[in-house]
Amino acid sequence: MSNPGDQKSKRLEDLLIVLVKYRKLILLNVLIVTIAAIVTSLLISNKYTATASFISPKKKGGLFGDIGGFSSTIKDLSRTLGGRLGTVSDEAYNYLVILQSRTASEMVIKEFNLREIYEIDEDKPYEDVIKALSNYVDFNIEDEGNIVISVTDEIPKRAAKMANYYVEILNEISTELNVTESRNNREFIEKRFIQAQNDILELEDSMEVFSKKYNVLAMEEQIKAAIEVAAEVKAQLEIAKLEREILIKNYGEANPLVQESNIKVNELTNQLSKIKFGEEKNLRSSFNIFVPFEKVPETGVMYIRLMRNYEIQTKILEFIYPIYEQAKIEEQKDIPVVLVVDEAVPPEKKSSPKRSLIVIGAFLISFFLSLGYALMKESYCALQTDEVRYKKIKTGIIDPLKSIFKRKQK
Repeated sequence: MSNPGDQKSKRLEDLLIVLVKYRKLILLNVLIVTIAAIVTSLLISNKYTATASFISPKKKGGLFGDIGGFSSTIKDLSRTLGGRLGTVSDEAYNYLVILQSRTASEMVIKEFNLREIYEIDEDKPYEDVIKALSNYVDFNIEDEGNIVISVTDEIPKRAAKMANYYVEILNEISTELNVTESRNNREFIEKRFIQAQNDILELEDSMEVFSKKYNVLAMEEQIKAAIEVAAEVKAQLEIAKLEREILIKNYGEANPLVQESNIKVNELTNQLSKIKFGEEKNLRSSFNIFVPFEKVPETGVMYIRLMRNYEIQTKILEFIYPIYEQAKIEEQKDIPVVLVVDEAVPPEKKSSPKRSLIVIGAFLISFFLSLGYALMKESYCALQTDEVRYKKIKTGIIDPLKSIFKRKQK
């Protein structure tokens, strides 16, 4: 029985024999391929990669951030209305969508005449130019939260200008989207603001007519307290409805925030109903400290309704006015939406081609392919000395393969 160590030694000897025997063939192939790789790598133009880095500025509350006592639901919504998305990660992904958009690509292509630079004929579709540009541009979100724009080009200055131009495009498109969104919010709130003003004017006229007709100037303290509570609840109800309208407008009726707002509206509606009509099933309810409005004499009821509606509309107007003013300010904003951390500068060191890797790779590949060819040729020569085995392999493998190739050639 042969020793495994002897077998390994014999294989190494056979390999050395093949290397020496076919040294000229191997050296010639390796030399030709390596020289060709050197020439090819020298013919490839140097490319330089410029990078620009930016972050999203912190938002300060958005459209509803400075209004005290505002519900947490609307404050969550305000992050969307005033600051696009609430977290840095969401902001970053929004920016990636803009940077990778067709609009951004077309703006860069037109600005730098990339169809001519990339040598793409005019009769070729525009998508070919966009695809070529995508091969030289990369956008990455770093772990720290900043976004890095990398642009590769044969000219360092142009690479830097393209990277910085992407930042300009991002600011331009983002600002346009923000202004459009703010305008929609302002128009929506403006309608409700005008409606509240008109309602107050109508109520003031009605109260003047009522006061002259019935000579009613004041009611009992308990009725006044009931009016104030009812007005407060009704105002909360109208505000809750306004919140719900804004939520539906931005998220749709199926959103969980809308469902939560519906529950709040229903609860306030029930409270207001108890104030208006009393609560017979629960005599200990806190609402029973007030006289139900339906039991007040007709003149008093009319007075209560006028005062209650006036208080409601006044509170609604107080609530809407600062939002309306803030919405007008947001619409006029035209400031950069991103903060540039590192502006792109012309790189001094090339990023490609990696000529050393190309030459080393070509050398290794040519060497192993040449060595494999030499081993196969040596095995074939050795096989021919064994007539029985050679005849068997020739009949079973070589001849069928030859017949297959002949058929394909025909």
